[in-house]
Amino acid sequence: MEPSKGWLYLPIEIKVREMDAKLLIAYYAVKEGYQVIIGEHRIVELASTVYPRGIFFSKGYPRGFRKRILTNAKINGHTVVELDEEGLLLNNTTHYLQDRMLIDTFDLVTHEYCWGNFQKEVITGAYPGKEQKCYIVGNPRFDLLMPKFKSLYKKDIEHIKHNYGKFVLINTRFSKYNSLSGVKEDNLDSIFFKKLYDNFVEMTKAMCKNFPDTDFVIRPHPGENPESYQNEFSSYNNVHVIHEGNIIKWLMAAEVIIHNGCTSSIEAFLLGKTIISYLPATSKIHDVILPNQLGIMATNIKEIHALLHNILSENNIATSKYQEKMDQNKKILIDYYELPDKRFSYESILLLLNSIQLPTVPYTFSPSQKTLYLKENKKVKHFFPSLTKEEIQDFFGKIDEVEGDSSYIYIKEIGINLFEIKEDKV
Repeated sequence: MEPSKGWLYLPIEIKVREMDAKLLIAYYAVKEGYQVIIGEHRIVELASTVYPRGIFFSKGYPRGFRKRILTNAKINGHTVVELDEEGLLLNNTTHYLQDRMLIDTFDLVTHEYCWGNFQKEVITGAYPGKEQKCYIVGNPRFDLLMPKFKSLYKKDIEHIKHNYGKFVLINTRFSKYNSLSGVKEDNLDSIFFKKLYDNFVEMTKAMCKNFPDTDFVIRPHPGENPESYQNEFSSYNNVHVIHEGNIIKWLMAAEVIIHNGCTSSIEAFLLGKTIISYLPATSKIHDVILPNQLGIMATNIKEIHALLHNILSENNIATSKYQEKMDQNKKILIDYYELPDKRFSYESILLLLNSIQLPTVPYTFSPSQKTLYLKENKKVKHFFPSLTKEEIQDFFGKIDEVEGDSSYIYIKEIGINLFEIKEDKV
């Protein structure tokens, strides 16, 4: 029996955004011989103080959280690698460096995995001599958009289309006003996002009246309060406020996506979907340029109506113009995101993980040790409601089908929303 390559810790903060990509890494890492600890972020942190030294896969954090998490990982003997989930859209590079990429915590990282050339240049431009630890790998989240993995969501897409038919997906990002803790109206940020929020609500109400036979699905940002939208649209039968499951299946199932500055527009673009960037208000500080560039821009309800009419009626002229725009935008995107050429992001990451020398320490979790758990936290529960062994098995089974393989993977629940995964050598 070959020894384990070592332990890999995969913490997840926002389940709907991160889980499938982390499970993708976990699946192939286990095939490579790693023993994986995966689950809700706080409980993975706790497990990393109990289980052997390995690789702690940081997801990127604001300055205070980053210092605590990475310092603790190093104190516990782990090698830290990082792929910042917020590293794709860097509107304010100075703020990014001062908040998420301070030199004292950057020095704790062995490998910094970058979405693309732009992020890498921002980091290495600020810290000359650190180029050797920055690697452009893309992101496994976007691997899932590629043709190889589209079948993972086939049944989900069929279910969604059965329930909502030909629907319009509206993605929002207004948590600086419509936050989980309540409405905020006490600063310039919240005032601008209140304006966007109000305009999106007004636009959606107008569109659902103008297109009564079309369903509209609102998907709030994870940091938003979904109840505000539910209250706004409680009397509208063709508006649905839904925040469950990976965004990919909703993007694939939708006819068109309406957004303002959302990362999801980049995912939609890579899927070849039609995107409308709705810009009823603008701000030099808060506008997110790249995602908005990838869509057809509209600034008022009249323009939205005309675009939806053309798209939903399958106007060939409108489709042809949008295809020309997509070809142009692919050239813009390539500097921000490493599009797969010879290998996927998860493959690049595993090659780099394999270059790290780790102690191959066999370890068995003693039955006498208590199950790891933490007190329930309302905000954490919103971001990470639960994780079950069956969910992991189902996802791995789908990848087996993609690979034409039968995996023998051992999955053990070792805590609340916490799992140990390794290859079953039996």
